[in-house]
Amino acid sequence: MLKFCFFCLGLLFLCQNWFLVISLLLVSSFFWLSLTPSFNLGMIDWVVNDNFTFLLILLSLWITTLMFMMSVYLKEAKNYFEVFTVWTLLMLILLIQSFSTSNFLMFYILFEATLIPIFLLIMGWGYQPERVQASLYLLFYTLLASLPLLLGLFYVQSKVNSLDFCMLLGLSEVGGMVFLSLMVAFLVKMPMYLVHLWLPKAHVEAPVAGSMILAGILLKLGGYGLLRIFSTFFYDLVEFKSSLVSISLVGGVLASLICIRQTDAKSLVAYSSVAHMALVIVGLSLDNFYGVAGALIIMVAHGLCSSGMFSLVGMVYNRLGSRSILLMRSSLSMAPILALWWFLFSITNMAAPPSSNLGGEIFIFISSMGWLGGAAMLVGLLSFLGAAYNLFLFSATQHGPKSMHVKNFSEANFNESLVLTLHFAPIILSLPLLINLFA
Repeated sequence: MLKFCFFCLGLLFLCQNWFLVISLLLVSSFFWLSLTPSFNLGMIDWVVNDNFTFLLILLSLWITTLMFMMSVYLKEAKNYFEVFTVWTLLMLILLIQSFSTSNFLMFYILFEATLIPIFLLIMGWGYQPERVQASLYLLFYTLLASLPLLLGLFYVQSKVNSLDFCMLLGLSEVGGMVFLSLMVAFLVKMPMYLVHLWLPKAHVEAPVAGSMILAGILLKLGGYGLLRIFSTFFYDLVEFKSSLVSISLVGGVLASLICIRQTDAKSLVAYSSVAHMALVIVGLSLDNFYGVAGALIIMVAHGLCSSGMFSLVGMVYNRLGSRSILLMRSSLSMAPILALWWFLFSITNMAAPPSSNLGGEIFIFISSMGWLGGAAMLVGLLSFLGAAYNLFLFSATQHGPKSMHVKNFSEANFNESLVLTLHFAPIILSLPLLINLFA
């Protein structure tokens, strides 16, 4: 793993050669893909901690590569593209180290360090003056929520004299407040409803590349942290888990209803991330095979799908200069290929077959049925509302009368079609791989 991080550091010296950086990142992505069970299952445990780490590192590499491909307009506009490349590669290194470490204190340090690049990406390459407020929301929400995590880790260190994942397995000495303090930072990062206000602001003001990496990878840091907390510390309190599941499900339903009332396409996709992450929190909280497997499948599939949808919104914004759903009306008649991609990503985001999202939602539905019938009903309602707001997004942007303020805009070019294809293909093809990893 250290060799691979040095490889990423070496890419910093190639930041002026956009094509070479993308090519080397693609090669490294296929190297990681060669470690899948269909090639060599035994290699995974030699390189990373477990299958979950492997999936998230592969996702980080893939999304970062697509993010560079989508950011070609920065290079053409000569908008400090070398600086942008350096900060993005540093973020990739921090993410890989975060997913690879086996020590909670190192994970905390790297978890906090990822804030610096995304903060600078939003501040430096955001669209509106409100990006300052959005960056501060992101910074202070995460920092304030991380303080209880640090205090909780110090408490665990004083009790056990170790913060290594393996040494803490099955630890039952932590009380309810300590367990809650360890979880708050990750619930904010995902984010859970009630502590989600930073996410729509950050997404709306971030550049396309910032939204892609924020939704595709950084939210998964919260899920990965929750997974480590639940799998490491033994704290079996049914009332606590019931409250967490209830808040997540009700919050997911409310976020879905907010999506239906949105007029900003980027804000709609951001709130849909809150609804999807609610299912992930439910799956991890139930802490059984189907719940954890479903949560990990949704994390990977959502990372690809939401990144693709933010790419689509960015493509339309570059043509119209607006993210308003009202101004996007009748796009089908102006750009039919882009309309096809809107349709494909909309049905994928609503977990239509044969997407990986469907497998994850089925697993979580099975898990919630075994725990409480009411939870299963809310999971079903979440799936229904997901279909509602995705169909609303597609129909409102592609059909209806054309706005008089909009002229015809150009069709998707080769680079944009390639980016969308590389987002969409893994969502459809990865379900057998994901199921094999948990088999």
